[in-house]
Amino acid sequence: MSYSVTVVEKGRNYVRLLFRGVPLALLNAVRRASMEYVPTMAIDFVTFNNNTSPLHDEIIAHRLGLTPLYSEEAIRKYRGPEECVDVSPEVSTDCYAVLSLQESTGDGEVKTVYSSDLKPVTDPDVKPVYDKIPLIVLGPKQEVSLDAYARLGRGVDHIKWSPVTTAVVTYSARLNVDLGLCTLCGKCAEVCPRGALTIEGGTIVAREEKCILCRQCVRACPVEAISLGFKEDEFYLDIESSGALRPETVIVEAFKVITSKLDAFLSALNSIKAQSGG
Repeated sequence: MSYSVTVVEKGRNYVRLLFRGVPLALLNAVRRASMEYVPTMAIDFVTFNNNTSPLHDEIIAHRLGLTPLYSEEAIRKYRGPEECVDVSPEVSTDCYAVLSLQESTGDGEVKTVYSSDLKPVTDPDVKPVYDKIPLIVLGPKQEVSLDAYARLGRGVDHIKWSPVTTAVVTYSARLNVDLGLCTLCGKCAEVCPRGALTIEGGTIVAREEKCILCRQCVRACPVEAISLGFKEDEFYLDIESSGALRPETVIVEAFKVITSKLDAFLSALNSIKAQSGG
């Protein structure tokens, strides 16, 4: 059986791939690994020097933790999550990157503090992905001063470390129109939400790559000229990144995670086999 991967669509934080000849179980493993096991940087520890804002320390720390941070360089520079989970942030520079937030207001001033105000201290490569995430609204004569410590982690431990916002595996459609039965009434094209069926040049044109298997066309066809199914050896993988990692990086790292887990599994099996004398 031949295997192939085709890039169907690609954006800054989004990629859609078409896999042919690849088992569905493997792609689902990639999907799960993308969400849960690919590491990214996120703020895990916050030290407050002063906080007279309307928000409690815990709420601000939570908002900071959910702010996506660039992690492309960090996944190669910092120690892994398992090595750093119990390490104090004040004594480790190879586990933690430090960011600082120092904002205050004067008399009669109201100010919104954004993610762009969270400045990197120890590593310029670890900073907020987006500048306009609102964190706090300071009223007159209010101040927030803090140091935030970010480390690598995995989505299986907390969603703040998940590098993706969407990870989906879908079937590839098999869409057929019986031209002998079709009356070109156009009802199927009218109800199709993605334009997979259109009337062009006096005939009906089917674009399987646009079909999402909603079956609206099958229900609308008065003469039952449309048959809809899915291909058993073709699947789409859609990955939308939070911006912490490029979507292609997420997929590559997911395959690395799966390979590592399979190697560990085979090693455990060989160890059991050796102990049993098999």
